[in-house]
Amino acid sequence: MSVLRTVWTRLENHPWLTMTLAVLAQTWFALNNRALWFSDEVRYADAYNNLAVNGKWMVLALNGQAYPDKPPVYFWFLWVLDKLTPFDAPAVFFLGAALSGLFFLFAAYALARMLKFDKTTSLASTLILLSTFVVAALLHYSRMDLLFAALIVLSHAVFYRAYTGKNEGWWPVLGFALAGAATLVKGPLGFLFPLVNISLFLLFKGEAKRLLSRRTGLGVLVMLGMLAAWVAGVVLAEGPAFLINTVLGKQILERATHTFHHREPFWWYFAAFPLAWMPWTLALFTAPVKRLFSLSFWGTLWGGRRQAGAKTMLWIMFAATFIFLSSLSGKVFIYVLPMFPPLAILIADDLRTMAAARAARLWTLVGGLWIVLGAVLLLVGDLIPIPVPVRGMGICAGVLILGGAAIVSMRAREYRAALMTCALAMILWIYPVGLLAAPSLDDAMSPRRQALILGDYIEHGYTPFSARVYSGIYTYYAGHDYAEYDNYDKLIEDMNARDKVILVIRASHWEDIEDRLPEFHVIDRQSIAGLVHILAIKG
Repeated sequence: MSVLRTVWTRLENHPWLTMTLAVLAQTWFALNNRALWFSDEVRYADAYNNLAVNGKWMVLALNGQAYPDKPPVYFWFLWVLDKLTPFDAPAVFFLGAALSGLFFLFAAYALARMLKFDKTTSLASTLILLSTFVVAALLHYSRMDLLFAALIVLSHAVFYRAYTGKNEGWWPVLGFALAGAATLVKGPLGFLFPLVNISLFLLFKGEAKRLLSRRTGLGVLVMLGMLAAWVAGVVLAEGPAFLINTVLGKQILERATHTFHHREPFWWYFAAFPLAWMPWTLALFTAPVKRLFSLSFWGTLWGGRRQAGAKTMLWIMFAATFIFLSSLSGKVFIYVLPMFPPLAILIADDLRTMAAARAARLWTLVGGLWIVLGAVLLLVGDLIPIPVPVRGMGICAGVLILGGAAIVSMRAREYRAALMTCALAMILWIYPVGLLAAPSLDDAMSPRRQALILGDYIEHGYTPFSARVYSGIYTYYAGHDYAEYDNYDKLIEDMNARDKVILVIRASHWEDIEDRLPEFHVIDRQSIAGLVHILAIKG
């Protein structure tokens, strides 16, 4: 026990170094050992190339067309990494993911400290995040969501400091600046989440008037100024009609109210979030939920609302964000990330006072899940319908089983031991996944192989076309833009005007028009993320 306390104390006294070393241990070996995968990684790579090489700094470009889906700040961040480090693409994209994850952990720790939780609870919350399957996976997937969530979480922390202290100082300005930065990473949820949640918190306390300060007004102006600078850049690059119709109309308003993409029912996050939060969703089965059905509990909560503090803020961060996301027309799995840190802090705080029987049940459930997943992977892993052989399945399964057994063995010991075991088990498991399993999935998850064939034919004079294929997934590896079509008649007309043509199309759509293209023959088939894609040529 003395060794455990010594190790924990050292980690606790150096939390920033602890988090840095943990992320480094989990990512250093995997910065350049697999291809970019369908669909976002290859698309973002092409968008980055268009920024770095073709000067598309304000409005991103994908496959030769304007790409207004995302603001540009994350890609600026990648450009800085590209210039300041020895890494080149695609390794720089994975470095960006790893550093975004580290920033996410830093933001979670800062949230806990600014909400007045002690170092023990704050460090414990980051270990919970490190041992979450989704966070571990995102450290190895190139996209901007971890950075987006980190800025949102930091904005919440700063707003709480601003509006609960005796002197708000310049904290409101910093909070709005962080919210503005988040918005420029991925869109308006970046300022809506923190602004809505801090407003609900102050309304609950009866202190909403604190939002009417001069510094709050200045903060709003700073945020609006940041957004206005980008808007001006969009107008200069693409014109006012593009801003109004495409960016504001289609990408923001339509996606929120009547999306053309990822449209799901209201209850979707009730199913998605428990999966995303594994293994810590199992903490629900050890939580004292009976009191939620007691009128006295809710009466006490309402009666003490003016003294509400950090825990109330954390519950609002989780619950209000959950309800807000559920009310949107478009629902995406990854949007749940800003809810992770508040839940991690609440669980970490509960662990400190958890009865021995409850704690033993929790660690048995968490470790048991690892063991079950490992056993399933070991017994039926070969039956998973993956079109390529996956290396290291047995090793991955074995580490899951051994890691779960180690977690279960900690059930009678202090929670610090179990938490460190969880985090260490996750780090160890990522090694066979990152070194063996993930790279062997390239031909099932990445369009690289087929894109290289496409690029070779283009170099030999073939004109490329695509029909009803996810936009821009071949451009980065093919090294060329290509025409994209949804209308079969127009596609066939334009291809008939060319002597040498190469067509990219999904197998299901090829069956629709194969009879109309007698001069074409299929030269390649590849299943990419479960969708069979075809290359067909004429000439």
